[in-house]
Amino acid sequence: MSAPRAIALCQCFNGALEFQAGNWDQAEKALRQSIELYRSIGAASGEALARQRLGVLLTARGHLDEAWTTLEKGAVVAERAVMRAHCLTRIYAAMARNRLEANDVAAAEQALAAGLAMSDRHGNCATCNALLLPVAVSVHLTQEDLETAEAFCRQLEEAAQEYGSRTWLALAQQASAEVAAAKGDLAEALDAYQKARDKFRAANHIYEADRCQASMNSLKCAS
Repeated sequence: MSAPRAIALCQCFNGALEFQAGNWDQAEKALRQSIELYRSIGAASGEALARQRLGVLLTARGHLDEAWTTLEKGAVVAERAVMRAHCLTRIYAAMARNRLEANDVAAAEQALAAGLAMSDRHGNCATCNALLLPVAVSVHLTQEDLETAEAFCRQLEEAAQEYGSRTWLALAQQASAEVAAAKGDLAEALDAYQKARDKFRAANHIYEADRCQASMNSLKCAS
């Protein structure tokens, strides 16, 4: 049909779904095609969001520098996007997670602050919050700021109850597990991680389910 915008949109969603299912080669191929198609037609919002998703994927694969470059390019593109605030909020959330994985807590804090500021500008957005609130918990726990981490965790739990999706509930339980582990409550942390893992698996979100399992294994080894 020669409809590059429609193909780009489909490939962006396809890449996101393949990533969640653990099919990372297919996900990366789809997202890179989406980026090229969006760029060819000057669709900045689409390109920025596809770059954000590719940055998340590359971070998960351990390609932290390439992921960071991809996200930086996404931020530049997002500045001229119709959905500027939404795109930048999601990109900053991905940047914060990337810098946490790189053990650069100061840069993670800066990215998180930028994301929270941008989120405040455009108001409540479920998709943005699903990316921003969990990493806010992680950043503040890394800083040993338990009080602020718990506040973000409560905000995430409230949002999860409001939206009621399985993935939202899993994200909230995953964050609760992080907080419990930081407080030294091993049993509560393991229980929350297990519940989150099971919900992620039911939603076919294999990557996050595996992250929960890895955290459980680490806690058991440390105990």
